[in-house]
Amino acid sequence: MEEKKFTSPMELDLATDKIHKVAKNNREKLEEDFNAGILHLVDYSGVKKFKSIRRAIRRGHVSIFGEVYPHRPFKNISSKRGSLNFMQKRYYEQLTHKNRMYN
Repeated sequence: MEEKKFTSPMELDLATDKIHKVAKNNREKLEEDFNAGILHLVDYSGVKKFKSIRRAIRRGHVSIFGEVYPHRPFKNISSKRGSLNFMQKRYYEQLTHKNRMYN
């Protein structure tokens, strides 16, 4: 398959805008389906662990695709700003919708 080569920065901007629109639309569709009672599970490990997978997803224990988030993925100590462990915690919080900033 041939890769598309962009001749100008304008074409690249249009392509990235289109990708962002499609991703936003997909996320909104998943949220609508979840609210309507339809689940799109890829991994069923959360179904085994929790009685109610929908409740676990709402509380942030399981992703919308069924993956269980780890309970304590990091050391149980405080870390300094700028350290690797501190950055990993910040990324994990964004993934699990805790303290997430929306653009």
